[in-house]
Amino acid sequence: MRNRLKKIINHSPLLKVSSLNSVSISIKMITGLIVTKLSANFLGPQGIALIGNLRDVQKLVSHFASGGLEKAIIKYGAEYKEDNKNLNSLYSTLLFSSALLMLFVMGFCFYFAREINDYIFQQRDYTYIIQLFAVILPFHVFNSFLINLLKGFAAFKKVIQIEVASHFLNLGLFVLLLLFYDLEGALLNLIILPLAVLIYTLYQSRFFLTTIFNIKLFYFSTPLLKNLGQYALMTLISSICFPVAYLGIRNFIIENFSEDQAGYWDAINRITNYYMLFILSLLNLYILPKLAAAKKASEFKSIAFDFYKKIIPLFAIGLIGVYFFREVLIKIIFSEEFLPTSNLFFWQLLGDFFRVVALVLAYQFHAKKMVVHFIVTDLILAISLYVFSLLFLPKMGLEGVAFAHFLAYFVYLIIILSVFRKVIFTKI
Repeated sequence: MRNRLKKIINHSPLLKVSSLNSVSISIKMITGLIVTKLSANFLGPQGIALIGNLRDVQKLVSHFASGGLEKAIIKYGAEYKEDNKNLNSLYSTLLFSSALLMLFVMGFCFYFAREINDYIFQQRDYTYIIQLFAVILPFHVFNSFLINLLKGFAAFKKVIQIEVASHFLNLGLFVLLLLFYDLEGALLNLIILPLAVLIYTLYQSRFFLTTIFNIKLFYFSTPLLKNLGQYALMTLISSICFPVAYLGIRNFIIENFSEDQAGYWDAINRITNYYMLFILSLLNLYILPKLAAAKKASEFKSIAFDFYKKIIPLFAIGLIGVYFFREVLIKIIFSEEFLPTSNLFFWQLLGDFFRVVALVLAYQFHAKKMVVHFIVTDLILAISLYVFSLLFLPKMGLEGVAFAHFLAYFVYLIIILSVFRKVIFTKI
């Protein structure tokens, strides 16, 4: 039985990547749980909130500094991995076009560090952390650049090795800095970690570093820059609208309920983020490159349905398990103080199921540069999350925010299905 299972996995690229990826995700979940538990015990709800604020700003700034080109790098890396001329053009266009943007973002963060600090940390003064982030930002961007190229080259094993190393580095640095510097150390860990990971990423991507460091300006491609700009617009829209929506929802809960209630909502999001790690990383690692390489509508349909048949049933079983063991999970990850979070699980899990079903299809927007479709559907989703939350929170209490999550993603799935109805519901 064991040999048969191993044979099945080895003959299915999707299942093989899934099995390798599950190791990385398991390690990330374990190390993440330890970090969350330590944060809850040593820093409390306020500390967790501040870390979350800095993490959101870090993601937002990093996306801007990189031009929002993460998925574009994966797509064109997959297309050009056997074409040295176009690959050199990709390297040159990416690096030179992002240099000025990155310098602008660095300068902005450094100059307005005080204002950013006041927005994130309120009465606390961690201005130097924002300034340090601005200085280290190029290393953040370059690390992301290399990892996404590896994904485009289908170097799945190398990507997973980097991810595993980053999980252990995160845990080690967090514990060390937390013990010596408390909350300040936990915040510093977020800033320093990508710099530490970059060292290992450079080692894993050494096979194409020589080409990158020897690129010339004349490889720069204006048509390619135009195509990259479409991806940038798509990614930047997402990096803005969702953080703004979540911030608005959180502030509404704090103002109309309490900080504790907002903490319960953050808790359910943290828990669901753990099991969503597997699906989202699998979509980025395997599905996006496959969709980018697909030339026919029949190939797109085949990729999506293959995912539905092999992954969705396992995901559904996992969700059922999470629901029935939700109170145990809450006690393990947080404490009994967070047990009211259990009331949010049903609608949250149901919403996440529809979310994954929709995302498999929605990744086609990135793969085929369907810019307008992507922007419109993402804006509808973000606005729906915000509006539905404000609508149902007063009527249903905190459970209303979970119901809003479900309803928003159900509407999102209906919209995505309508976009691809000719491919999905027609025999090809």
